[in-house]
Amino acid sequence: MLVEALVAAVLLVVLALGFFSSLDGAANSSASNRHRSVAAGLAQSEMERMRALKQFDPADLSTTRTQRVGTVTYTIASNAAWIDDTTGAATCAPGASSADYLKVTTTVTWPTMGAIRPIKTESLFAVRAGQGSIKAQVVGRAGTPLSGLQVALTGPSTPSATTDAAGCVFFGYLPAGTYTAGLNENGYVDKTGAQAVSQTATVADSATAGLVYLYDRAASLTVSFTTQIGAAVSPVQGTGFDVSNSNLPAPNTRAFSVGAPANSVTSGMTLFPFSDGYAVWGGACAAADPGLYGQPAPIVAVDPGVAQTAVVRLPALNIVVKDGTGGLFPGARVRITPPAGCGSTFDGTLDASATLASPAQPYGDYGVCASANISGTVRFVQTSVQNRLPGGSPVTTLTVPSSGSPGACP
Repeated sequence: MLVEALVAAVLLVVLALGFFSSLDGAANSSASNRHRSVAAGLAQSEMERMRALKQFDPADLSTTRTQRVGTVTYTIASNAAWIDDTTGAATCAPGASSADYLKVTTTVTWPTMGAIRPIKTESLFAVRAGQGSIKAQVVGRAGTPLSGLQVALTGPSTPSATTDAAGCVFFGYLPAGTYTAGLNENGYVDKTGAQAVSQTATVADSATAGLVYLYDRAASLTVSFTTQIGAAVSPVQGTGFDVSNSNLPAPNTRAFSVGAPANSVTSGMTLFPFSDGYAVWGGACAAADPGLYGQPAPIVAVDPGVAQTAVVRLPALNIVVKDGTGGLFPGARVRITPPAGCGSTFDGTLDASATLASPAQPYGDYGVCASANISGTVRFVQTSVQNRLPGGSPVTTLTVPSSGSPGACP
């Protein structure tokens, strides 16, 4: 009898658990259906709320809010993207025809949803008559999209937005007119070295204007100089340097200089970090490019946000001045004229060996004139010197005549 009683009790418990479990399952299913129904209603209400707006601004394109219904708090997230009518995809890359519609996606979630998928609704919003849009993409040196950069419009309206993961911003529902779209991110430059950059776009009725910016973190380059006299190579001071890259605006060079000779000259954080680097040479002028004289300029790699250094050669301009008897003329005055556009004329006296105390000069062809007072009469001699070799120019001797027409260097 005792065994029969225990078996009966166990059966009763098992049946009871099954019965109550079925009741819980029904209750849970009913609650889930109720939550889904409420979430669907909230999603639809959110769509209607967005349709009631007169127009969207960038803040409306990504919003999250909560709403409490009974004892449950629902999270309502809405995101929007402009899509191309031809492809049906959201894009701002070059070649996309237009951003014709705003696709809004609303997702509703709640704390106890478990494995249940969120409620999601999607809808398309058309551009209104008299309005258009601007799409802009910001890419780095390798064409990689840059996110988190702010683009601001000025014009009939003045919205601003930050670039997304694709480097894109979309400005929709814009009144027709002319706009300036500007970037001004600290530490970033365009290929010309400018931090504040802008482009102009015209918004037409139901049309989309597209802009692309090449923009990246700035790099810097600090250049020091050497020269060679005989077999000895030693550091010298310089007044500037040039960098060259085919992607720079014509004439594809940028110059950096200082007022007085210095041990090094820097560009500051103003260089765009082109992937193929820069050719670099001493002398802040295009005519000092050693490539013009068969000597390759060093190529210096630069990376975004990195300070780089380089050493360039200033060949020695080797001259000596003598008198008519072949003796040295240390008191002679020398005028050296650099290639056109390559700085100012040097005018000074020679050292005790009748040579230039600081012969280091950028590559190029120079006009050289020496003058001296011989027996109360000033006479001069002039020639040209080709300073085209890394080891310096061959020694050029200038002999000041002791007779002939008087006069100083022109």
